[in-house]
Amino acid sequence: MRAPDLPVALRLLYGLLDREGLRPSEACKLTWADLDLGRGVLQLDENKTDEPRSWVMSADVTRALLAWKALRGAKAKEIPRVFPPALIGSRFNLAKRLRDGLEVAGVKRPELTEGSKGRLRLRAHDLRGTFVTLALAAGRTEAWVTDRTGHKSSAMIYRYKRASRTAAELQLGWLAPLDRAIPELAEVTRQGANGVQTGVSSAR
Repeated sequence: MRAPDLPVALRLLYGLLDREGLRPSEACKLTWADLDLGRGVLQLDENKTDEPRSWVMSADVTRALLAWKALRGAKAKEIPRVFPPALIGSRFNLAKRLRDGLEVAGVKRPELTEGSKGRLRLRAHDLRGTFVTLALAAGRTEAWVTDRTGHKSSAMIYRYKRASRTAAELQLGWLAPLDRAIPELAEVTRQGANGVQTGVSSAR
């Protein structure tokens, strides 16, 4: 879905969080040098736990990042950050922009955008929880999950077990392919597949 008030960079950032399990702070600091898009590998040398970790990303995420790099054009070489602050704003404002974006997209779930006495409003960090929940529901092992999230203990993962069982019972499945979910990136991927040059540099 196209969302004029929500830049492509921000939609891609949110999509990366719930498909690969990074912390928002890690994703915001991500540089092109951290990505081997030829092999689809993400390498995090600097993170909250000071323990480097790397993994092979989902193919759709790799394709989306390749499309984003093509859309950025020359700016991808000039600016090392995958998600420059000029495009996504402050990482401390990600939660509000996420909730605002859901409303723009027509999502009618007040439990996500309105807090209550026993429930917080949706945060950007919760997208990481979505990743853990759906991965466990799909039968991924705890080791597979923690390789990506960097969680240090089984107790942290256990918090998501109940939600994952519910997701499995509901047969929610995995998220839509990221390179198709964002129309602007889907168009770049399609053009690339047709042999069209995609060095566009006017990305929002």
